[in-house]
Amino acid sequence: MRVVRVTLCVLLGLTTLLHLVEGVSGINDPAGMMAGLGYGASPGVEVPVTFLGVAMIVRASVAAIALRWLLQGKPEGVFLARFVALTVLLSAPVLYLKLQRPEFAIGDLVHGLLLLVPAMLVKVQGDSGR
Repeated sequence: MRVVRVTLCVLLGLTTLLHLVEGVSGINDPAGMMAGLGYGASPGVEVPVTFLGVAMIVRASVAAIALRWLLQGKPEGVFLARFVALTVLLSAPVLYLKLQRPEFAIGDLVHGLLLLVPAMLVKVQGDSGR
């Protein structure tokens, strides 16, 4: 079971870095982020992309807290890891249905499942087989 916990910690660390970089890039250069996604930058796009950047930084922060709590052996870390995995997983249908971007939806689906599986398998310390 230790391998599952280490795997979850590594994946949470990578998730933290990924979402932090995405968030900072969305705030620093909204037009560049839109161009990178293959969309044209219109004058009003800065506000929603900036909010998206802030949301990504918040998700990165929650993943970092989950990682820290897991490393400290707190059961709340497992809950937060599951929460982060679920938010990533649930963003996949939104990306597919609202943006019609299956490549991003598949990426989030895989990312969410990679996080959710070890998060569900890891045992909460002090759990007596419930």
